Amino acid sequence: MSNKHLKDSKHLQIRKKIRQLRRSIPPQAQADAARSVCSAILQDPDFQAAQSLAFYQAFDGEIDPQLLMQEALQAGKNCYLPVLDKNLPQLLFAQYQPDTKLLANKFGITEPPLYPNNTLSPENLDIIFLPLVAFDTAGTRLGMGQGFYDRTLATVHREAGDNSGKTPKLIGLGHECQRVERLERAEWDVPLDMIVTDQTVYRVDP
Repeated sequence: MSNKHLKDSKHLQIRKKIRQLRRSIPPQAQADAARSVCSAILQDPDFQAAQSLAFYQAFDGEIDPQLLMQEALQAGKNCYLPVLDKNLPQLLFAQYQPDTKLLANKFGITEPPLYPNNTLSPENLDIIFLPLVAFDTAGTRLGMGQGFYDRTLATVHREAGDNSGKTPKLIGLGHECQRVERLERAEWDVPLDMIVTDQTVYRVDP
């Protein structure tokens, strides 16, 4: 078996195990975790300074960023949600407002409708909050396996190079139980800048 197949097999096992663990978290514990994550991020200077932020709709036991998005809206920040691009296997970011009517996509995840001038390209976002299945403290993220975020962000980070001032800042949100010792990172994987869990904030060295 090749190294790639070994890595894929290992990631498949991790993904299955942690998704089951994540879904088993009781609703009250999920709500408590979301509040803890929101509280930690509200204290972050980058969040306080940010004007345009992308969130996500929680699914399959993911940390729910709704409280954080409501705080951002009340602070007058521009909030966006990911939308599946119908032409390419990547994401668009459409603006969300309290009266936005959300529609379910093919995965059953709700997203805003697309209108002229209501999207923002990723390089113009200050922060993107990403869901994750598993993570390590080096900033490697294991997602659901579709690769939408990696494809969407690959060009942005390639153009930014190793510049420590790269935009957008990528923050993964998860439960502490989703941390693993080490994930193998492929060349197309886009690393996170920070991970916030219900217990800890992990800042990744550039």
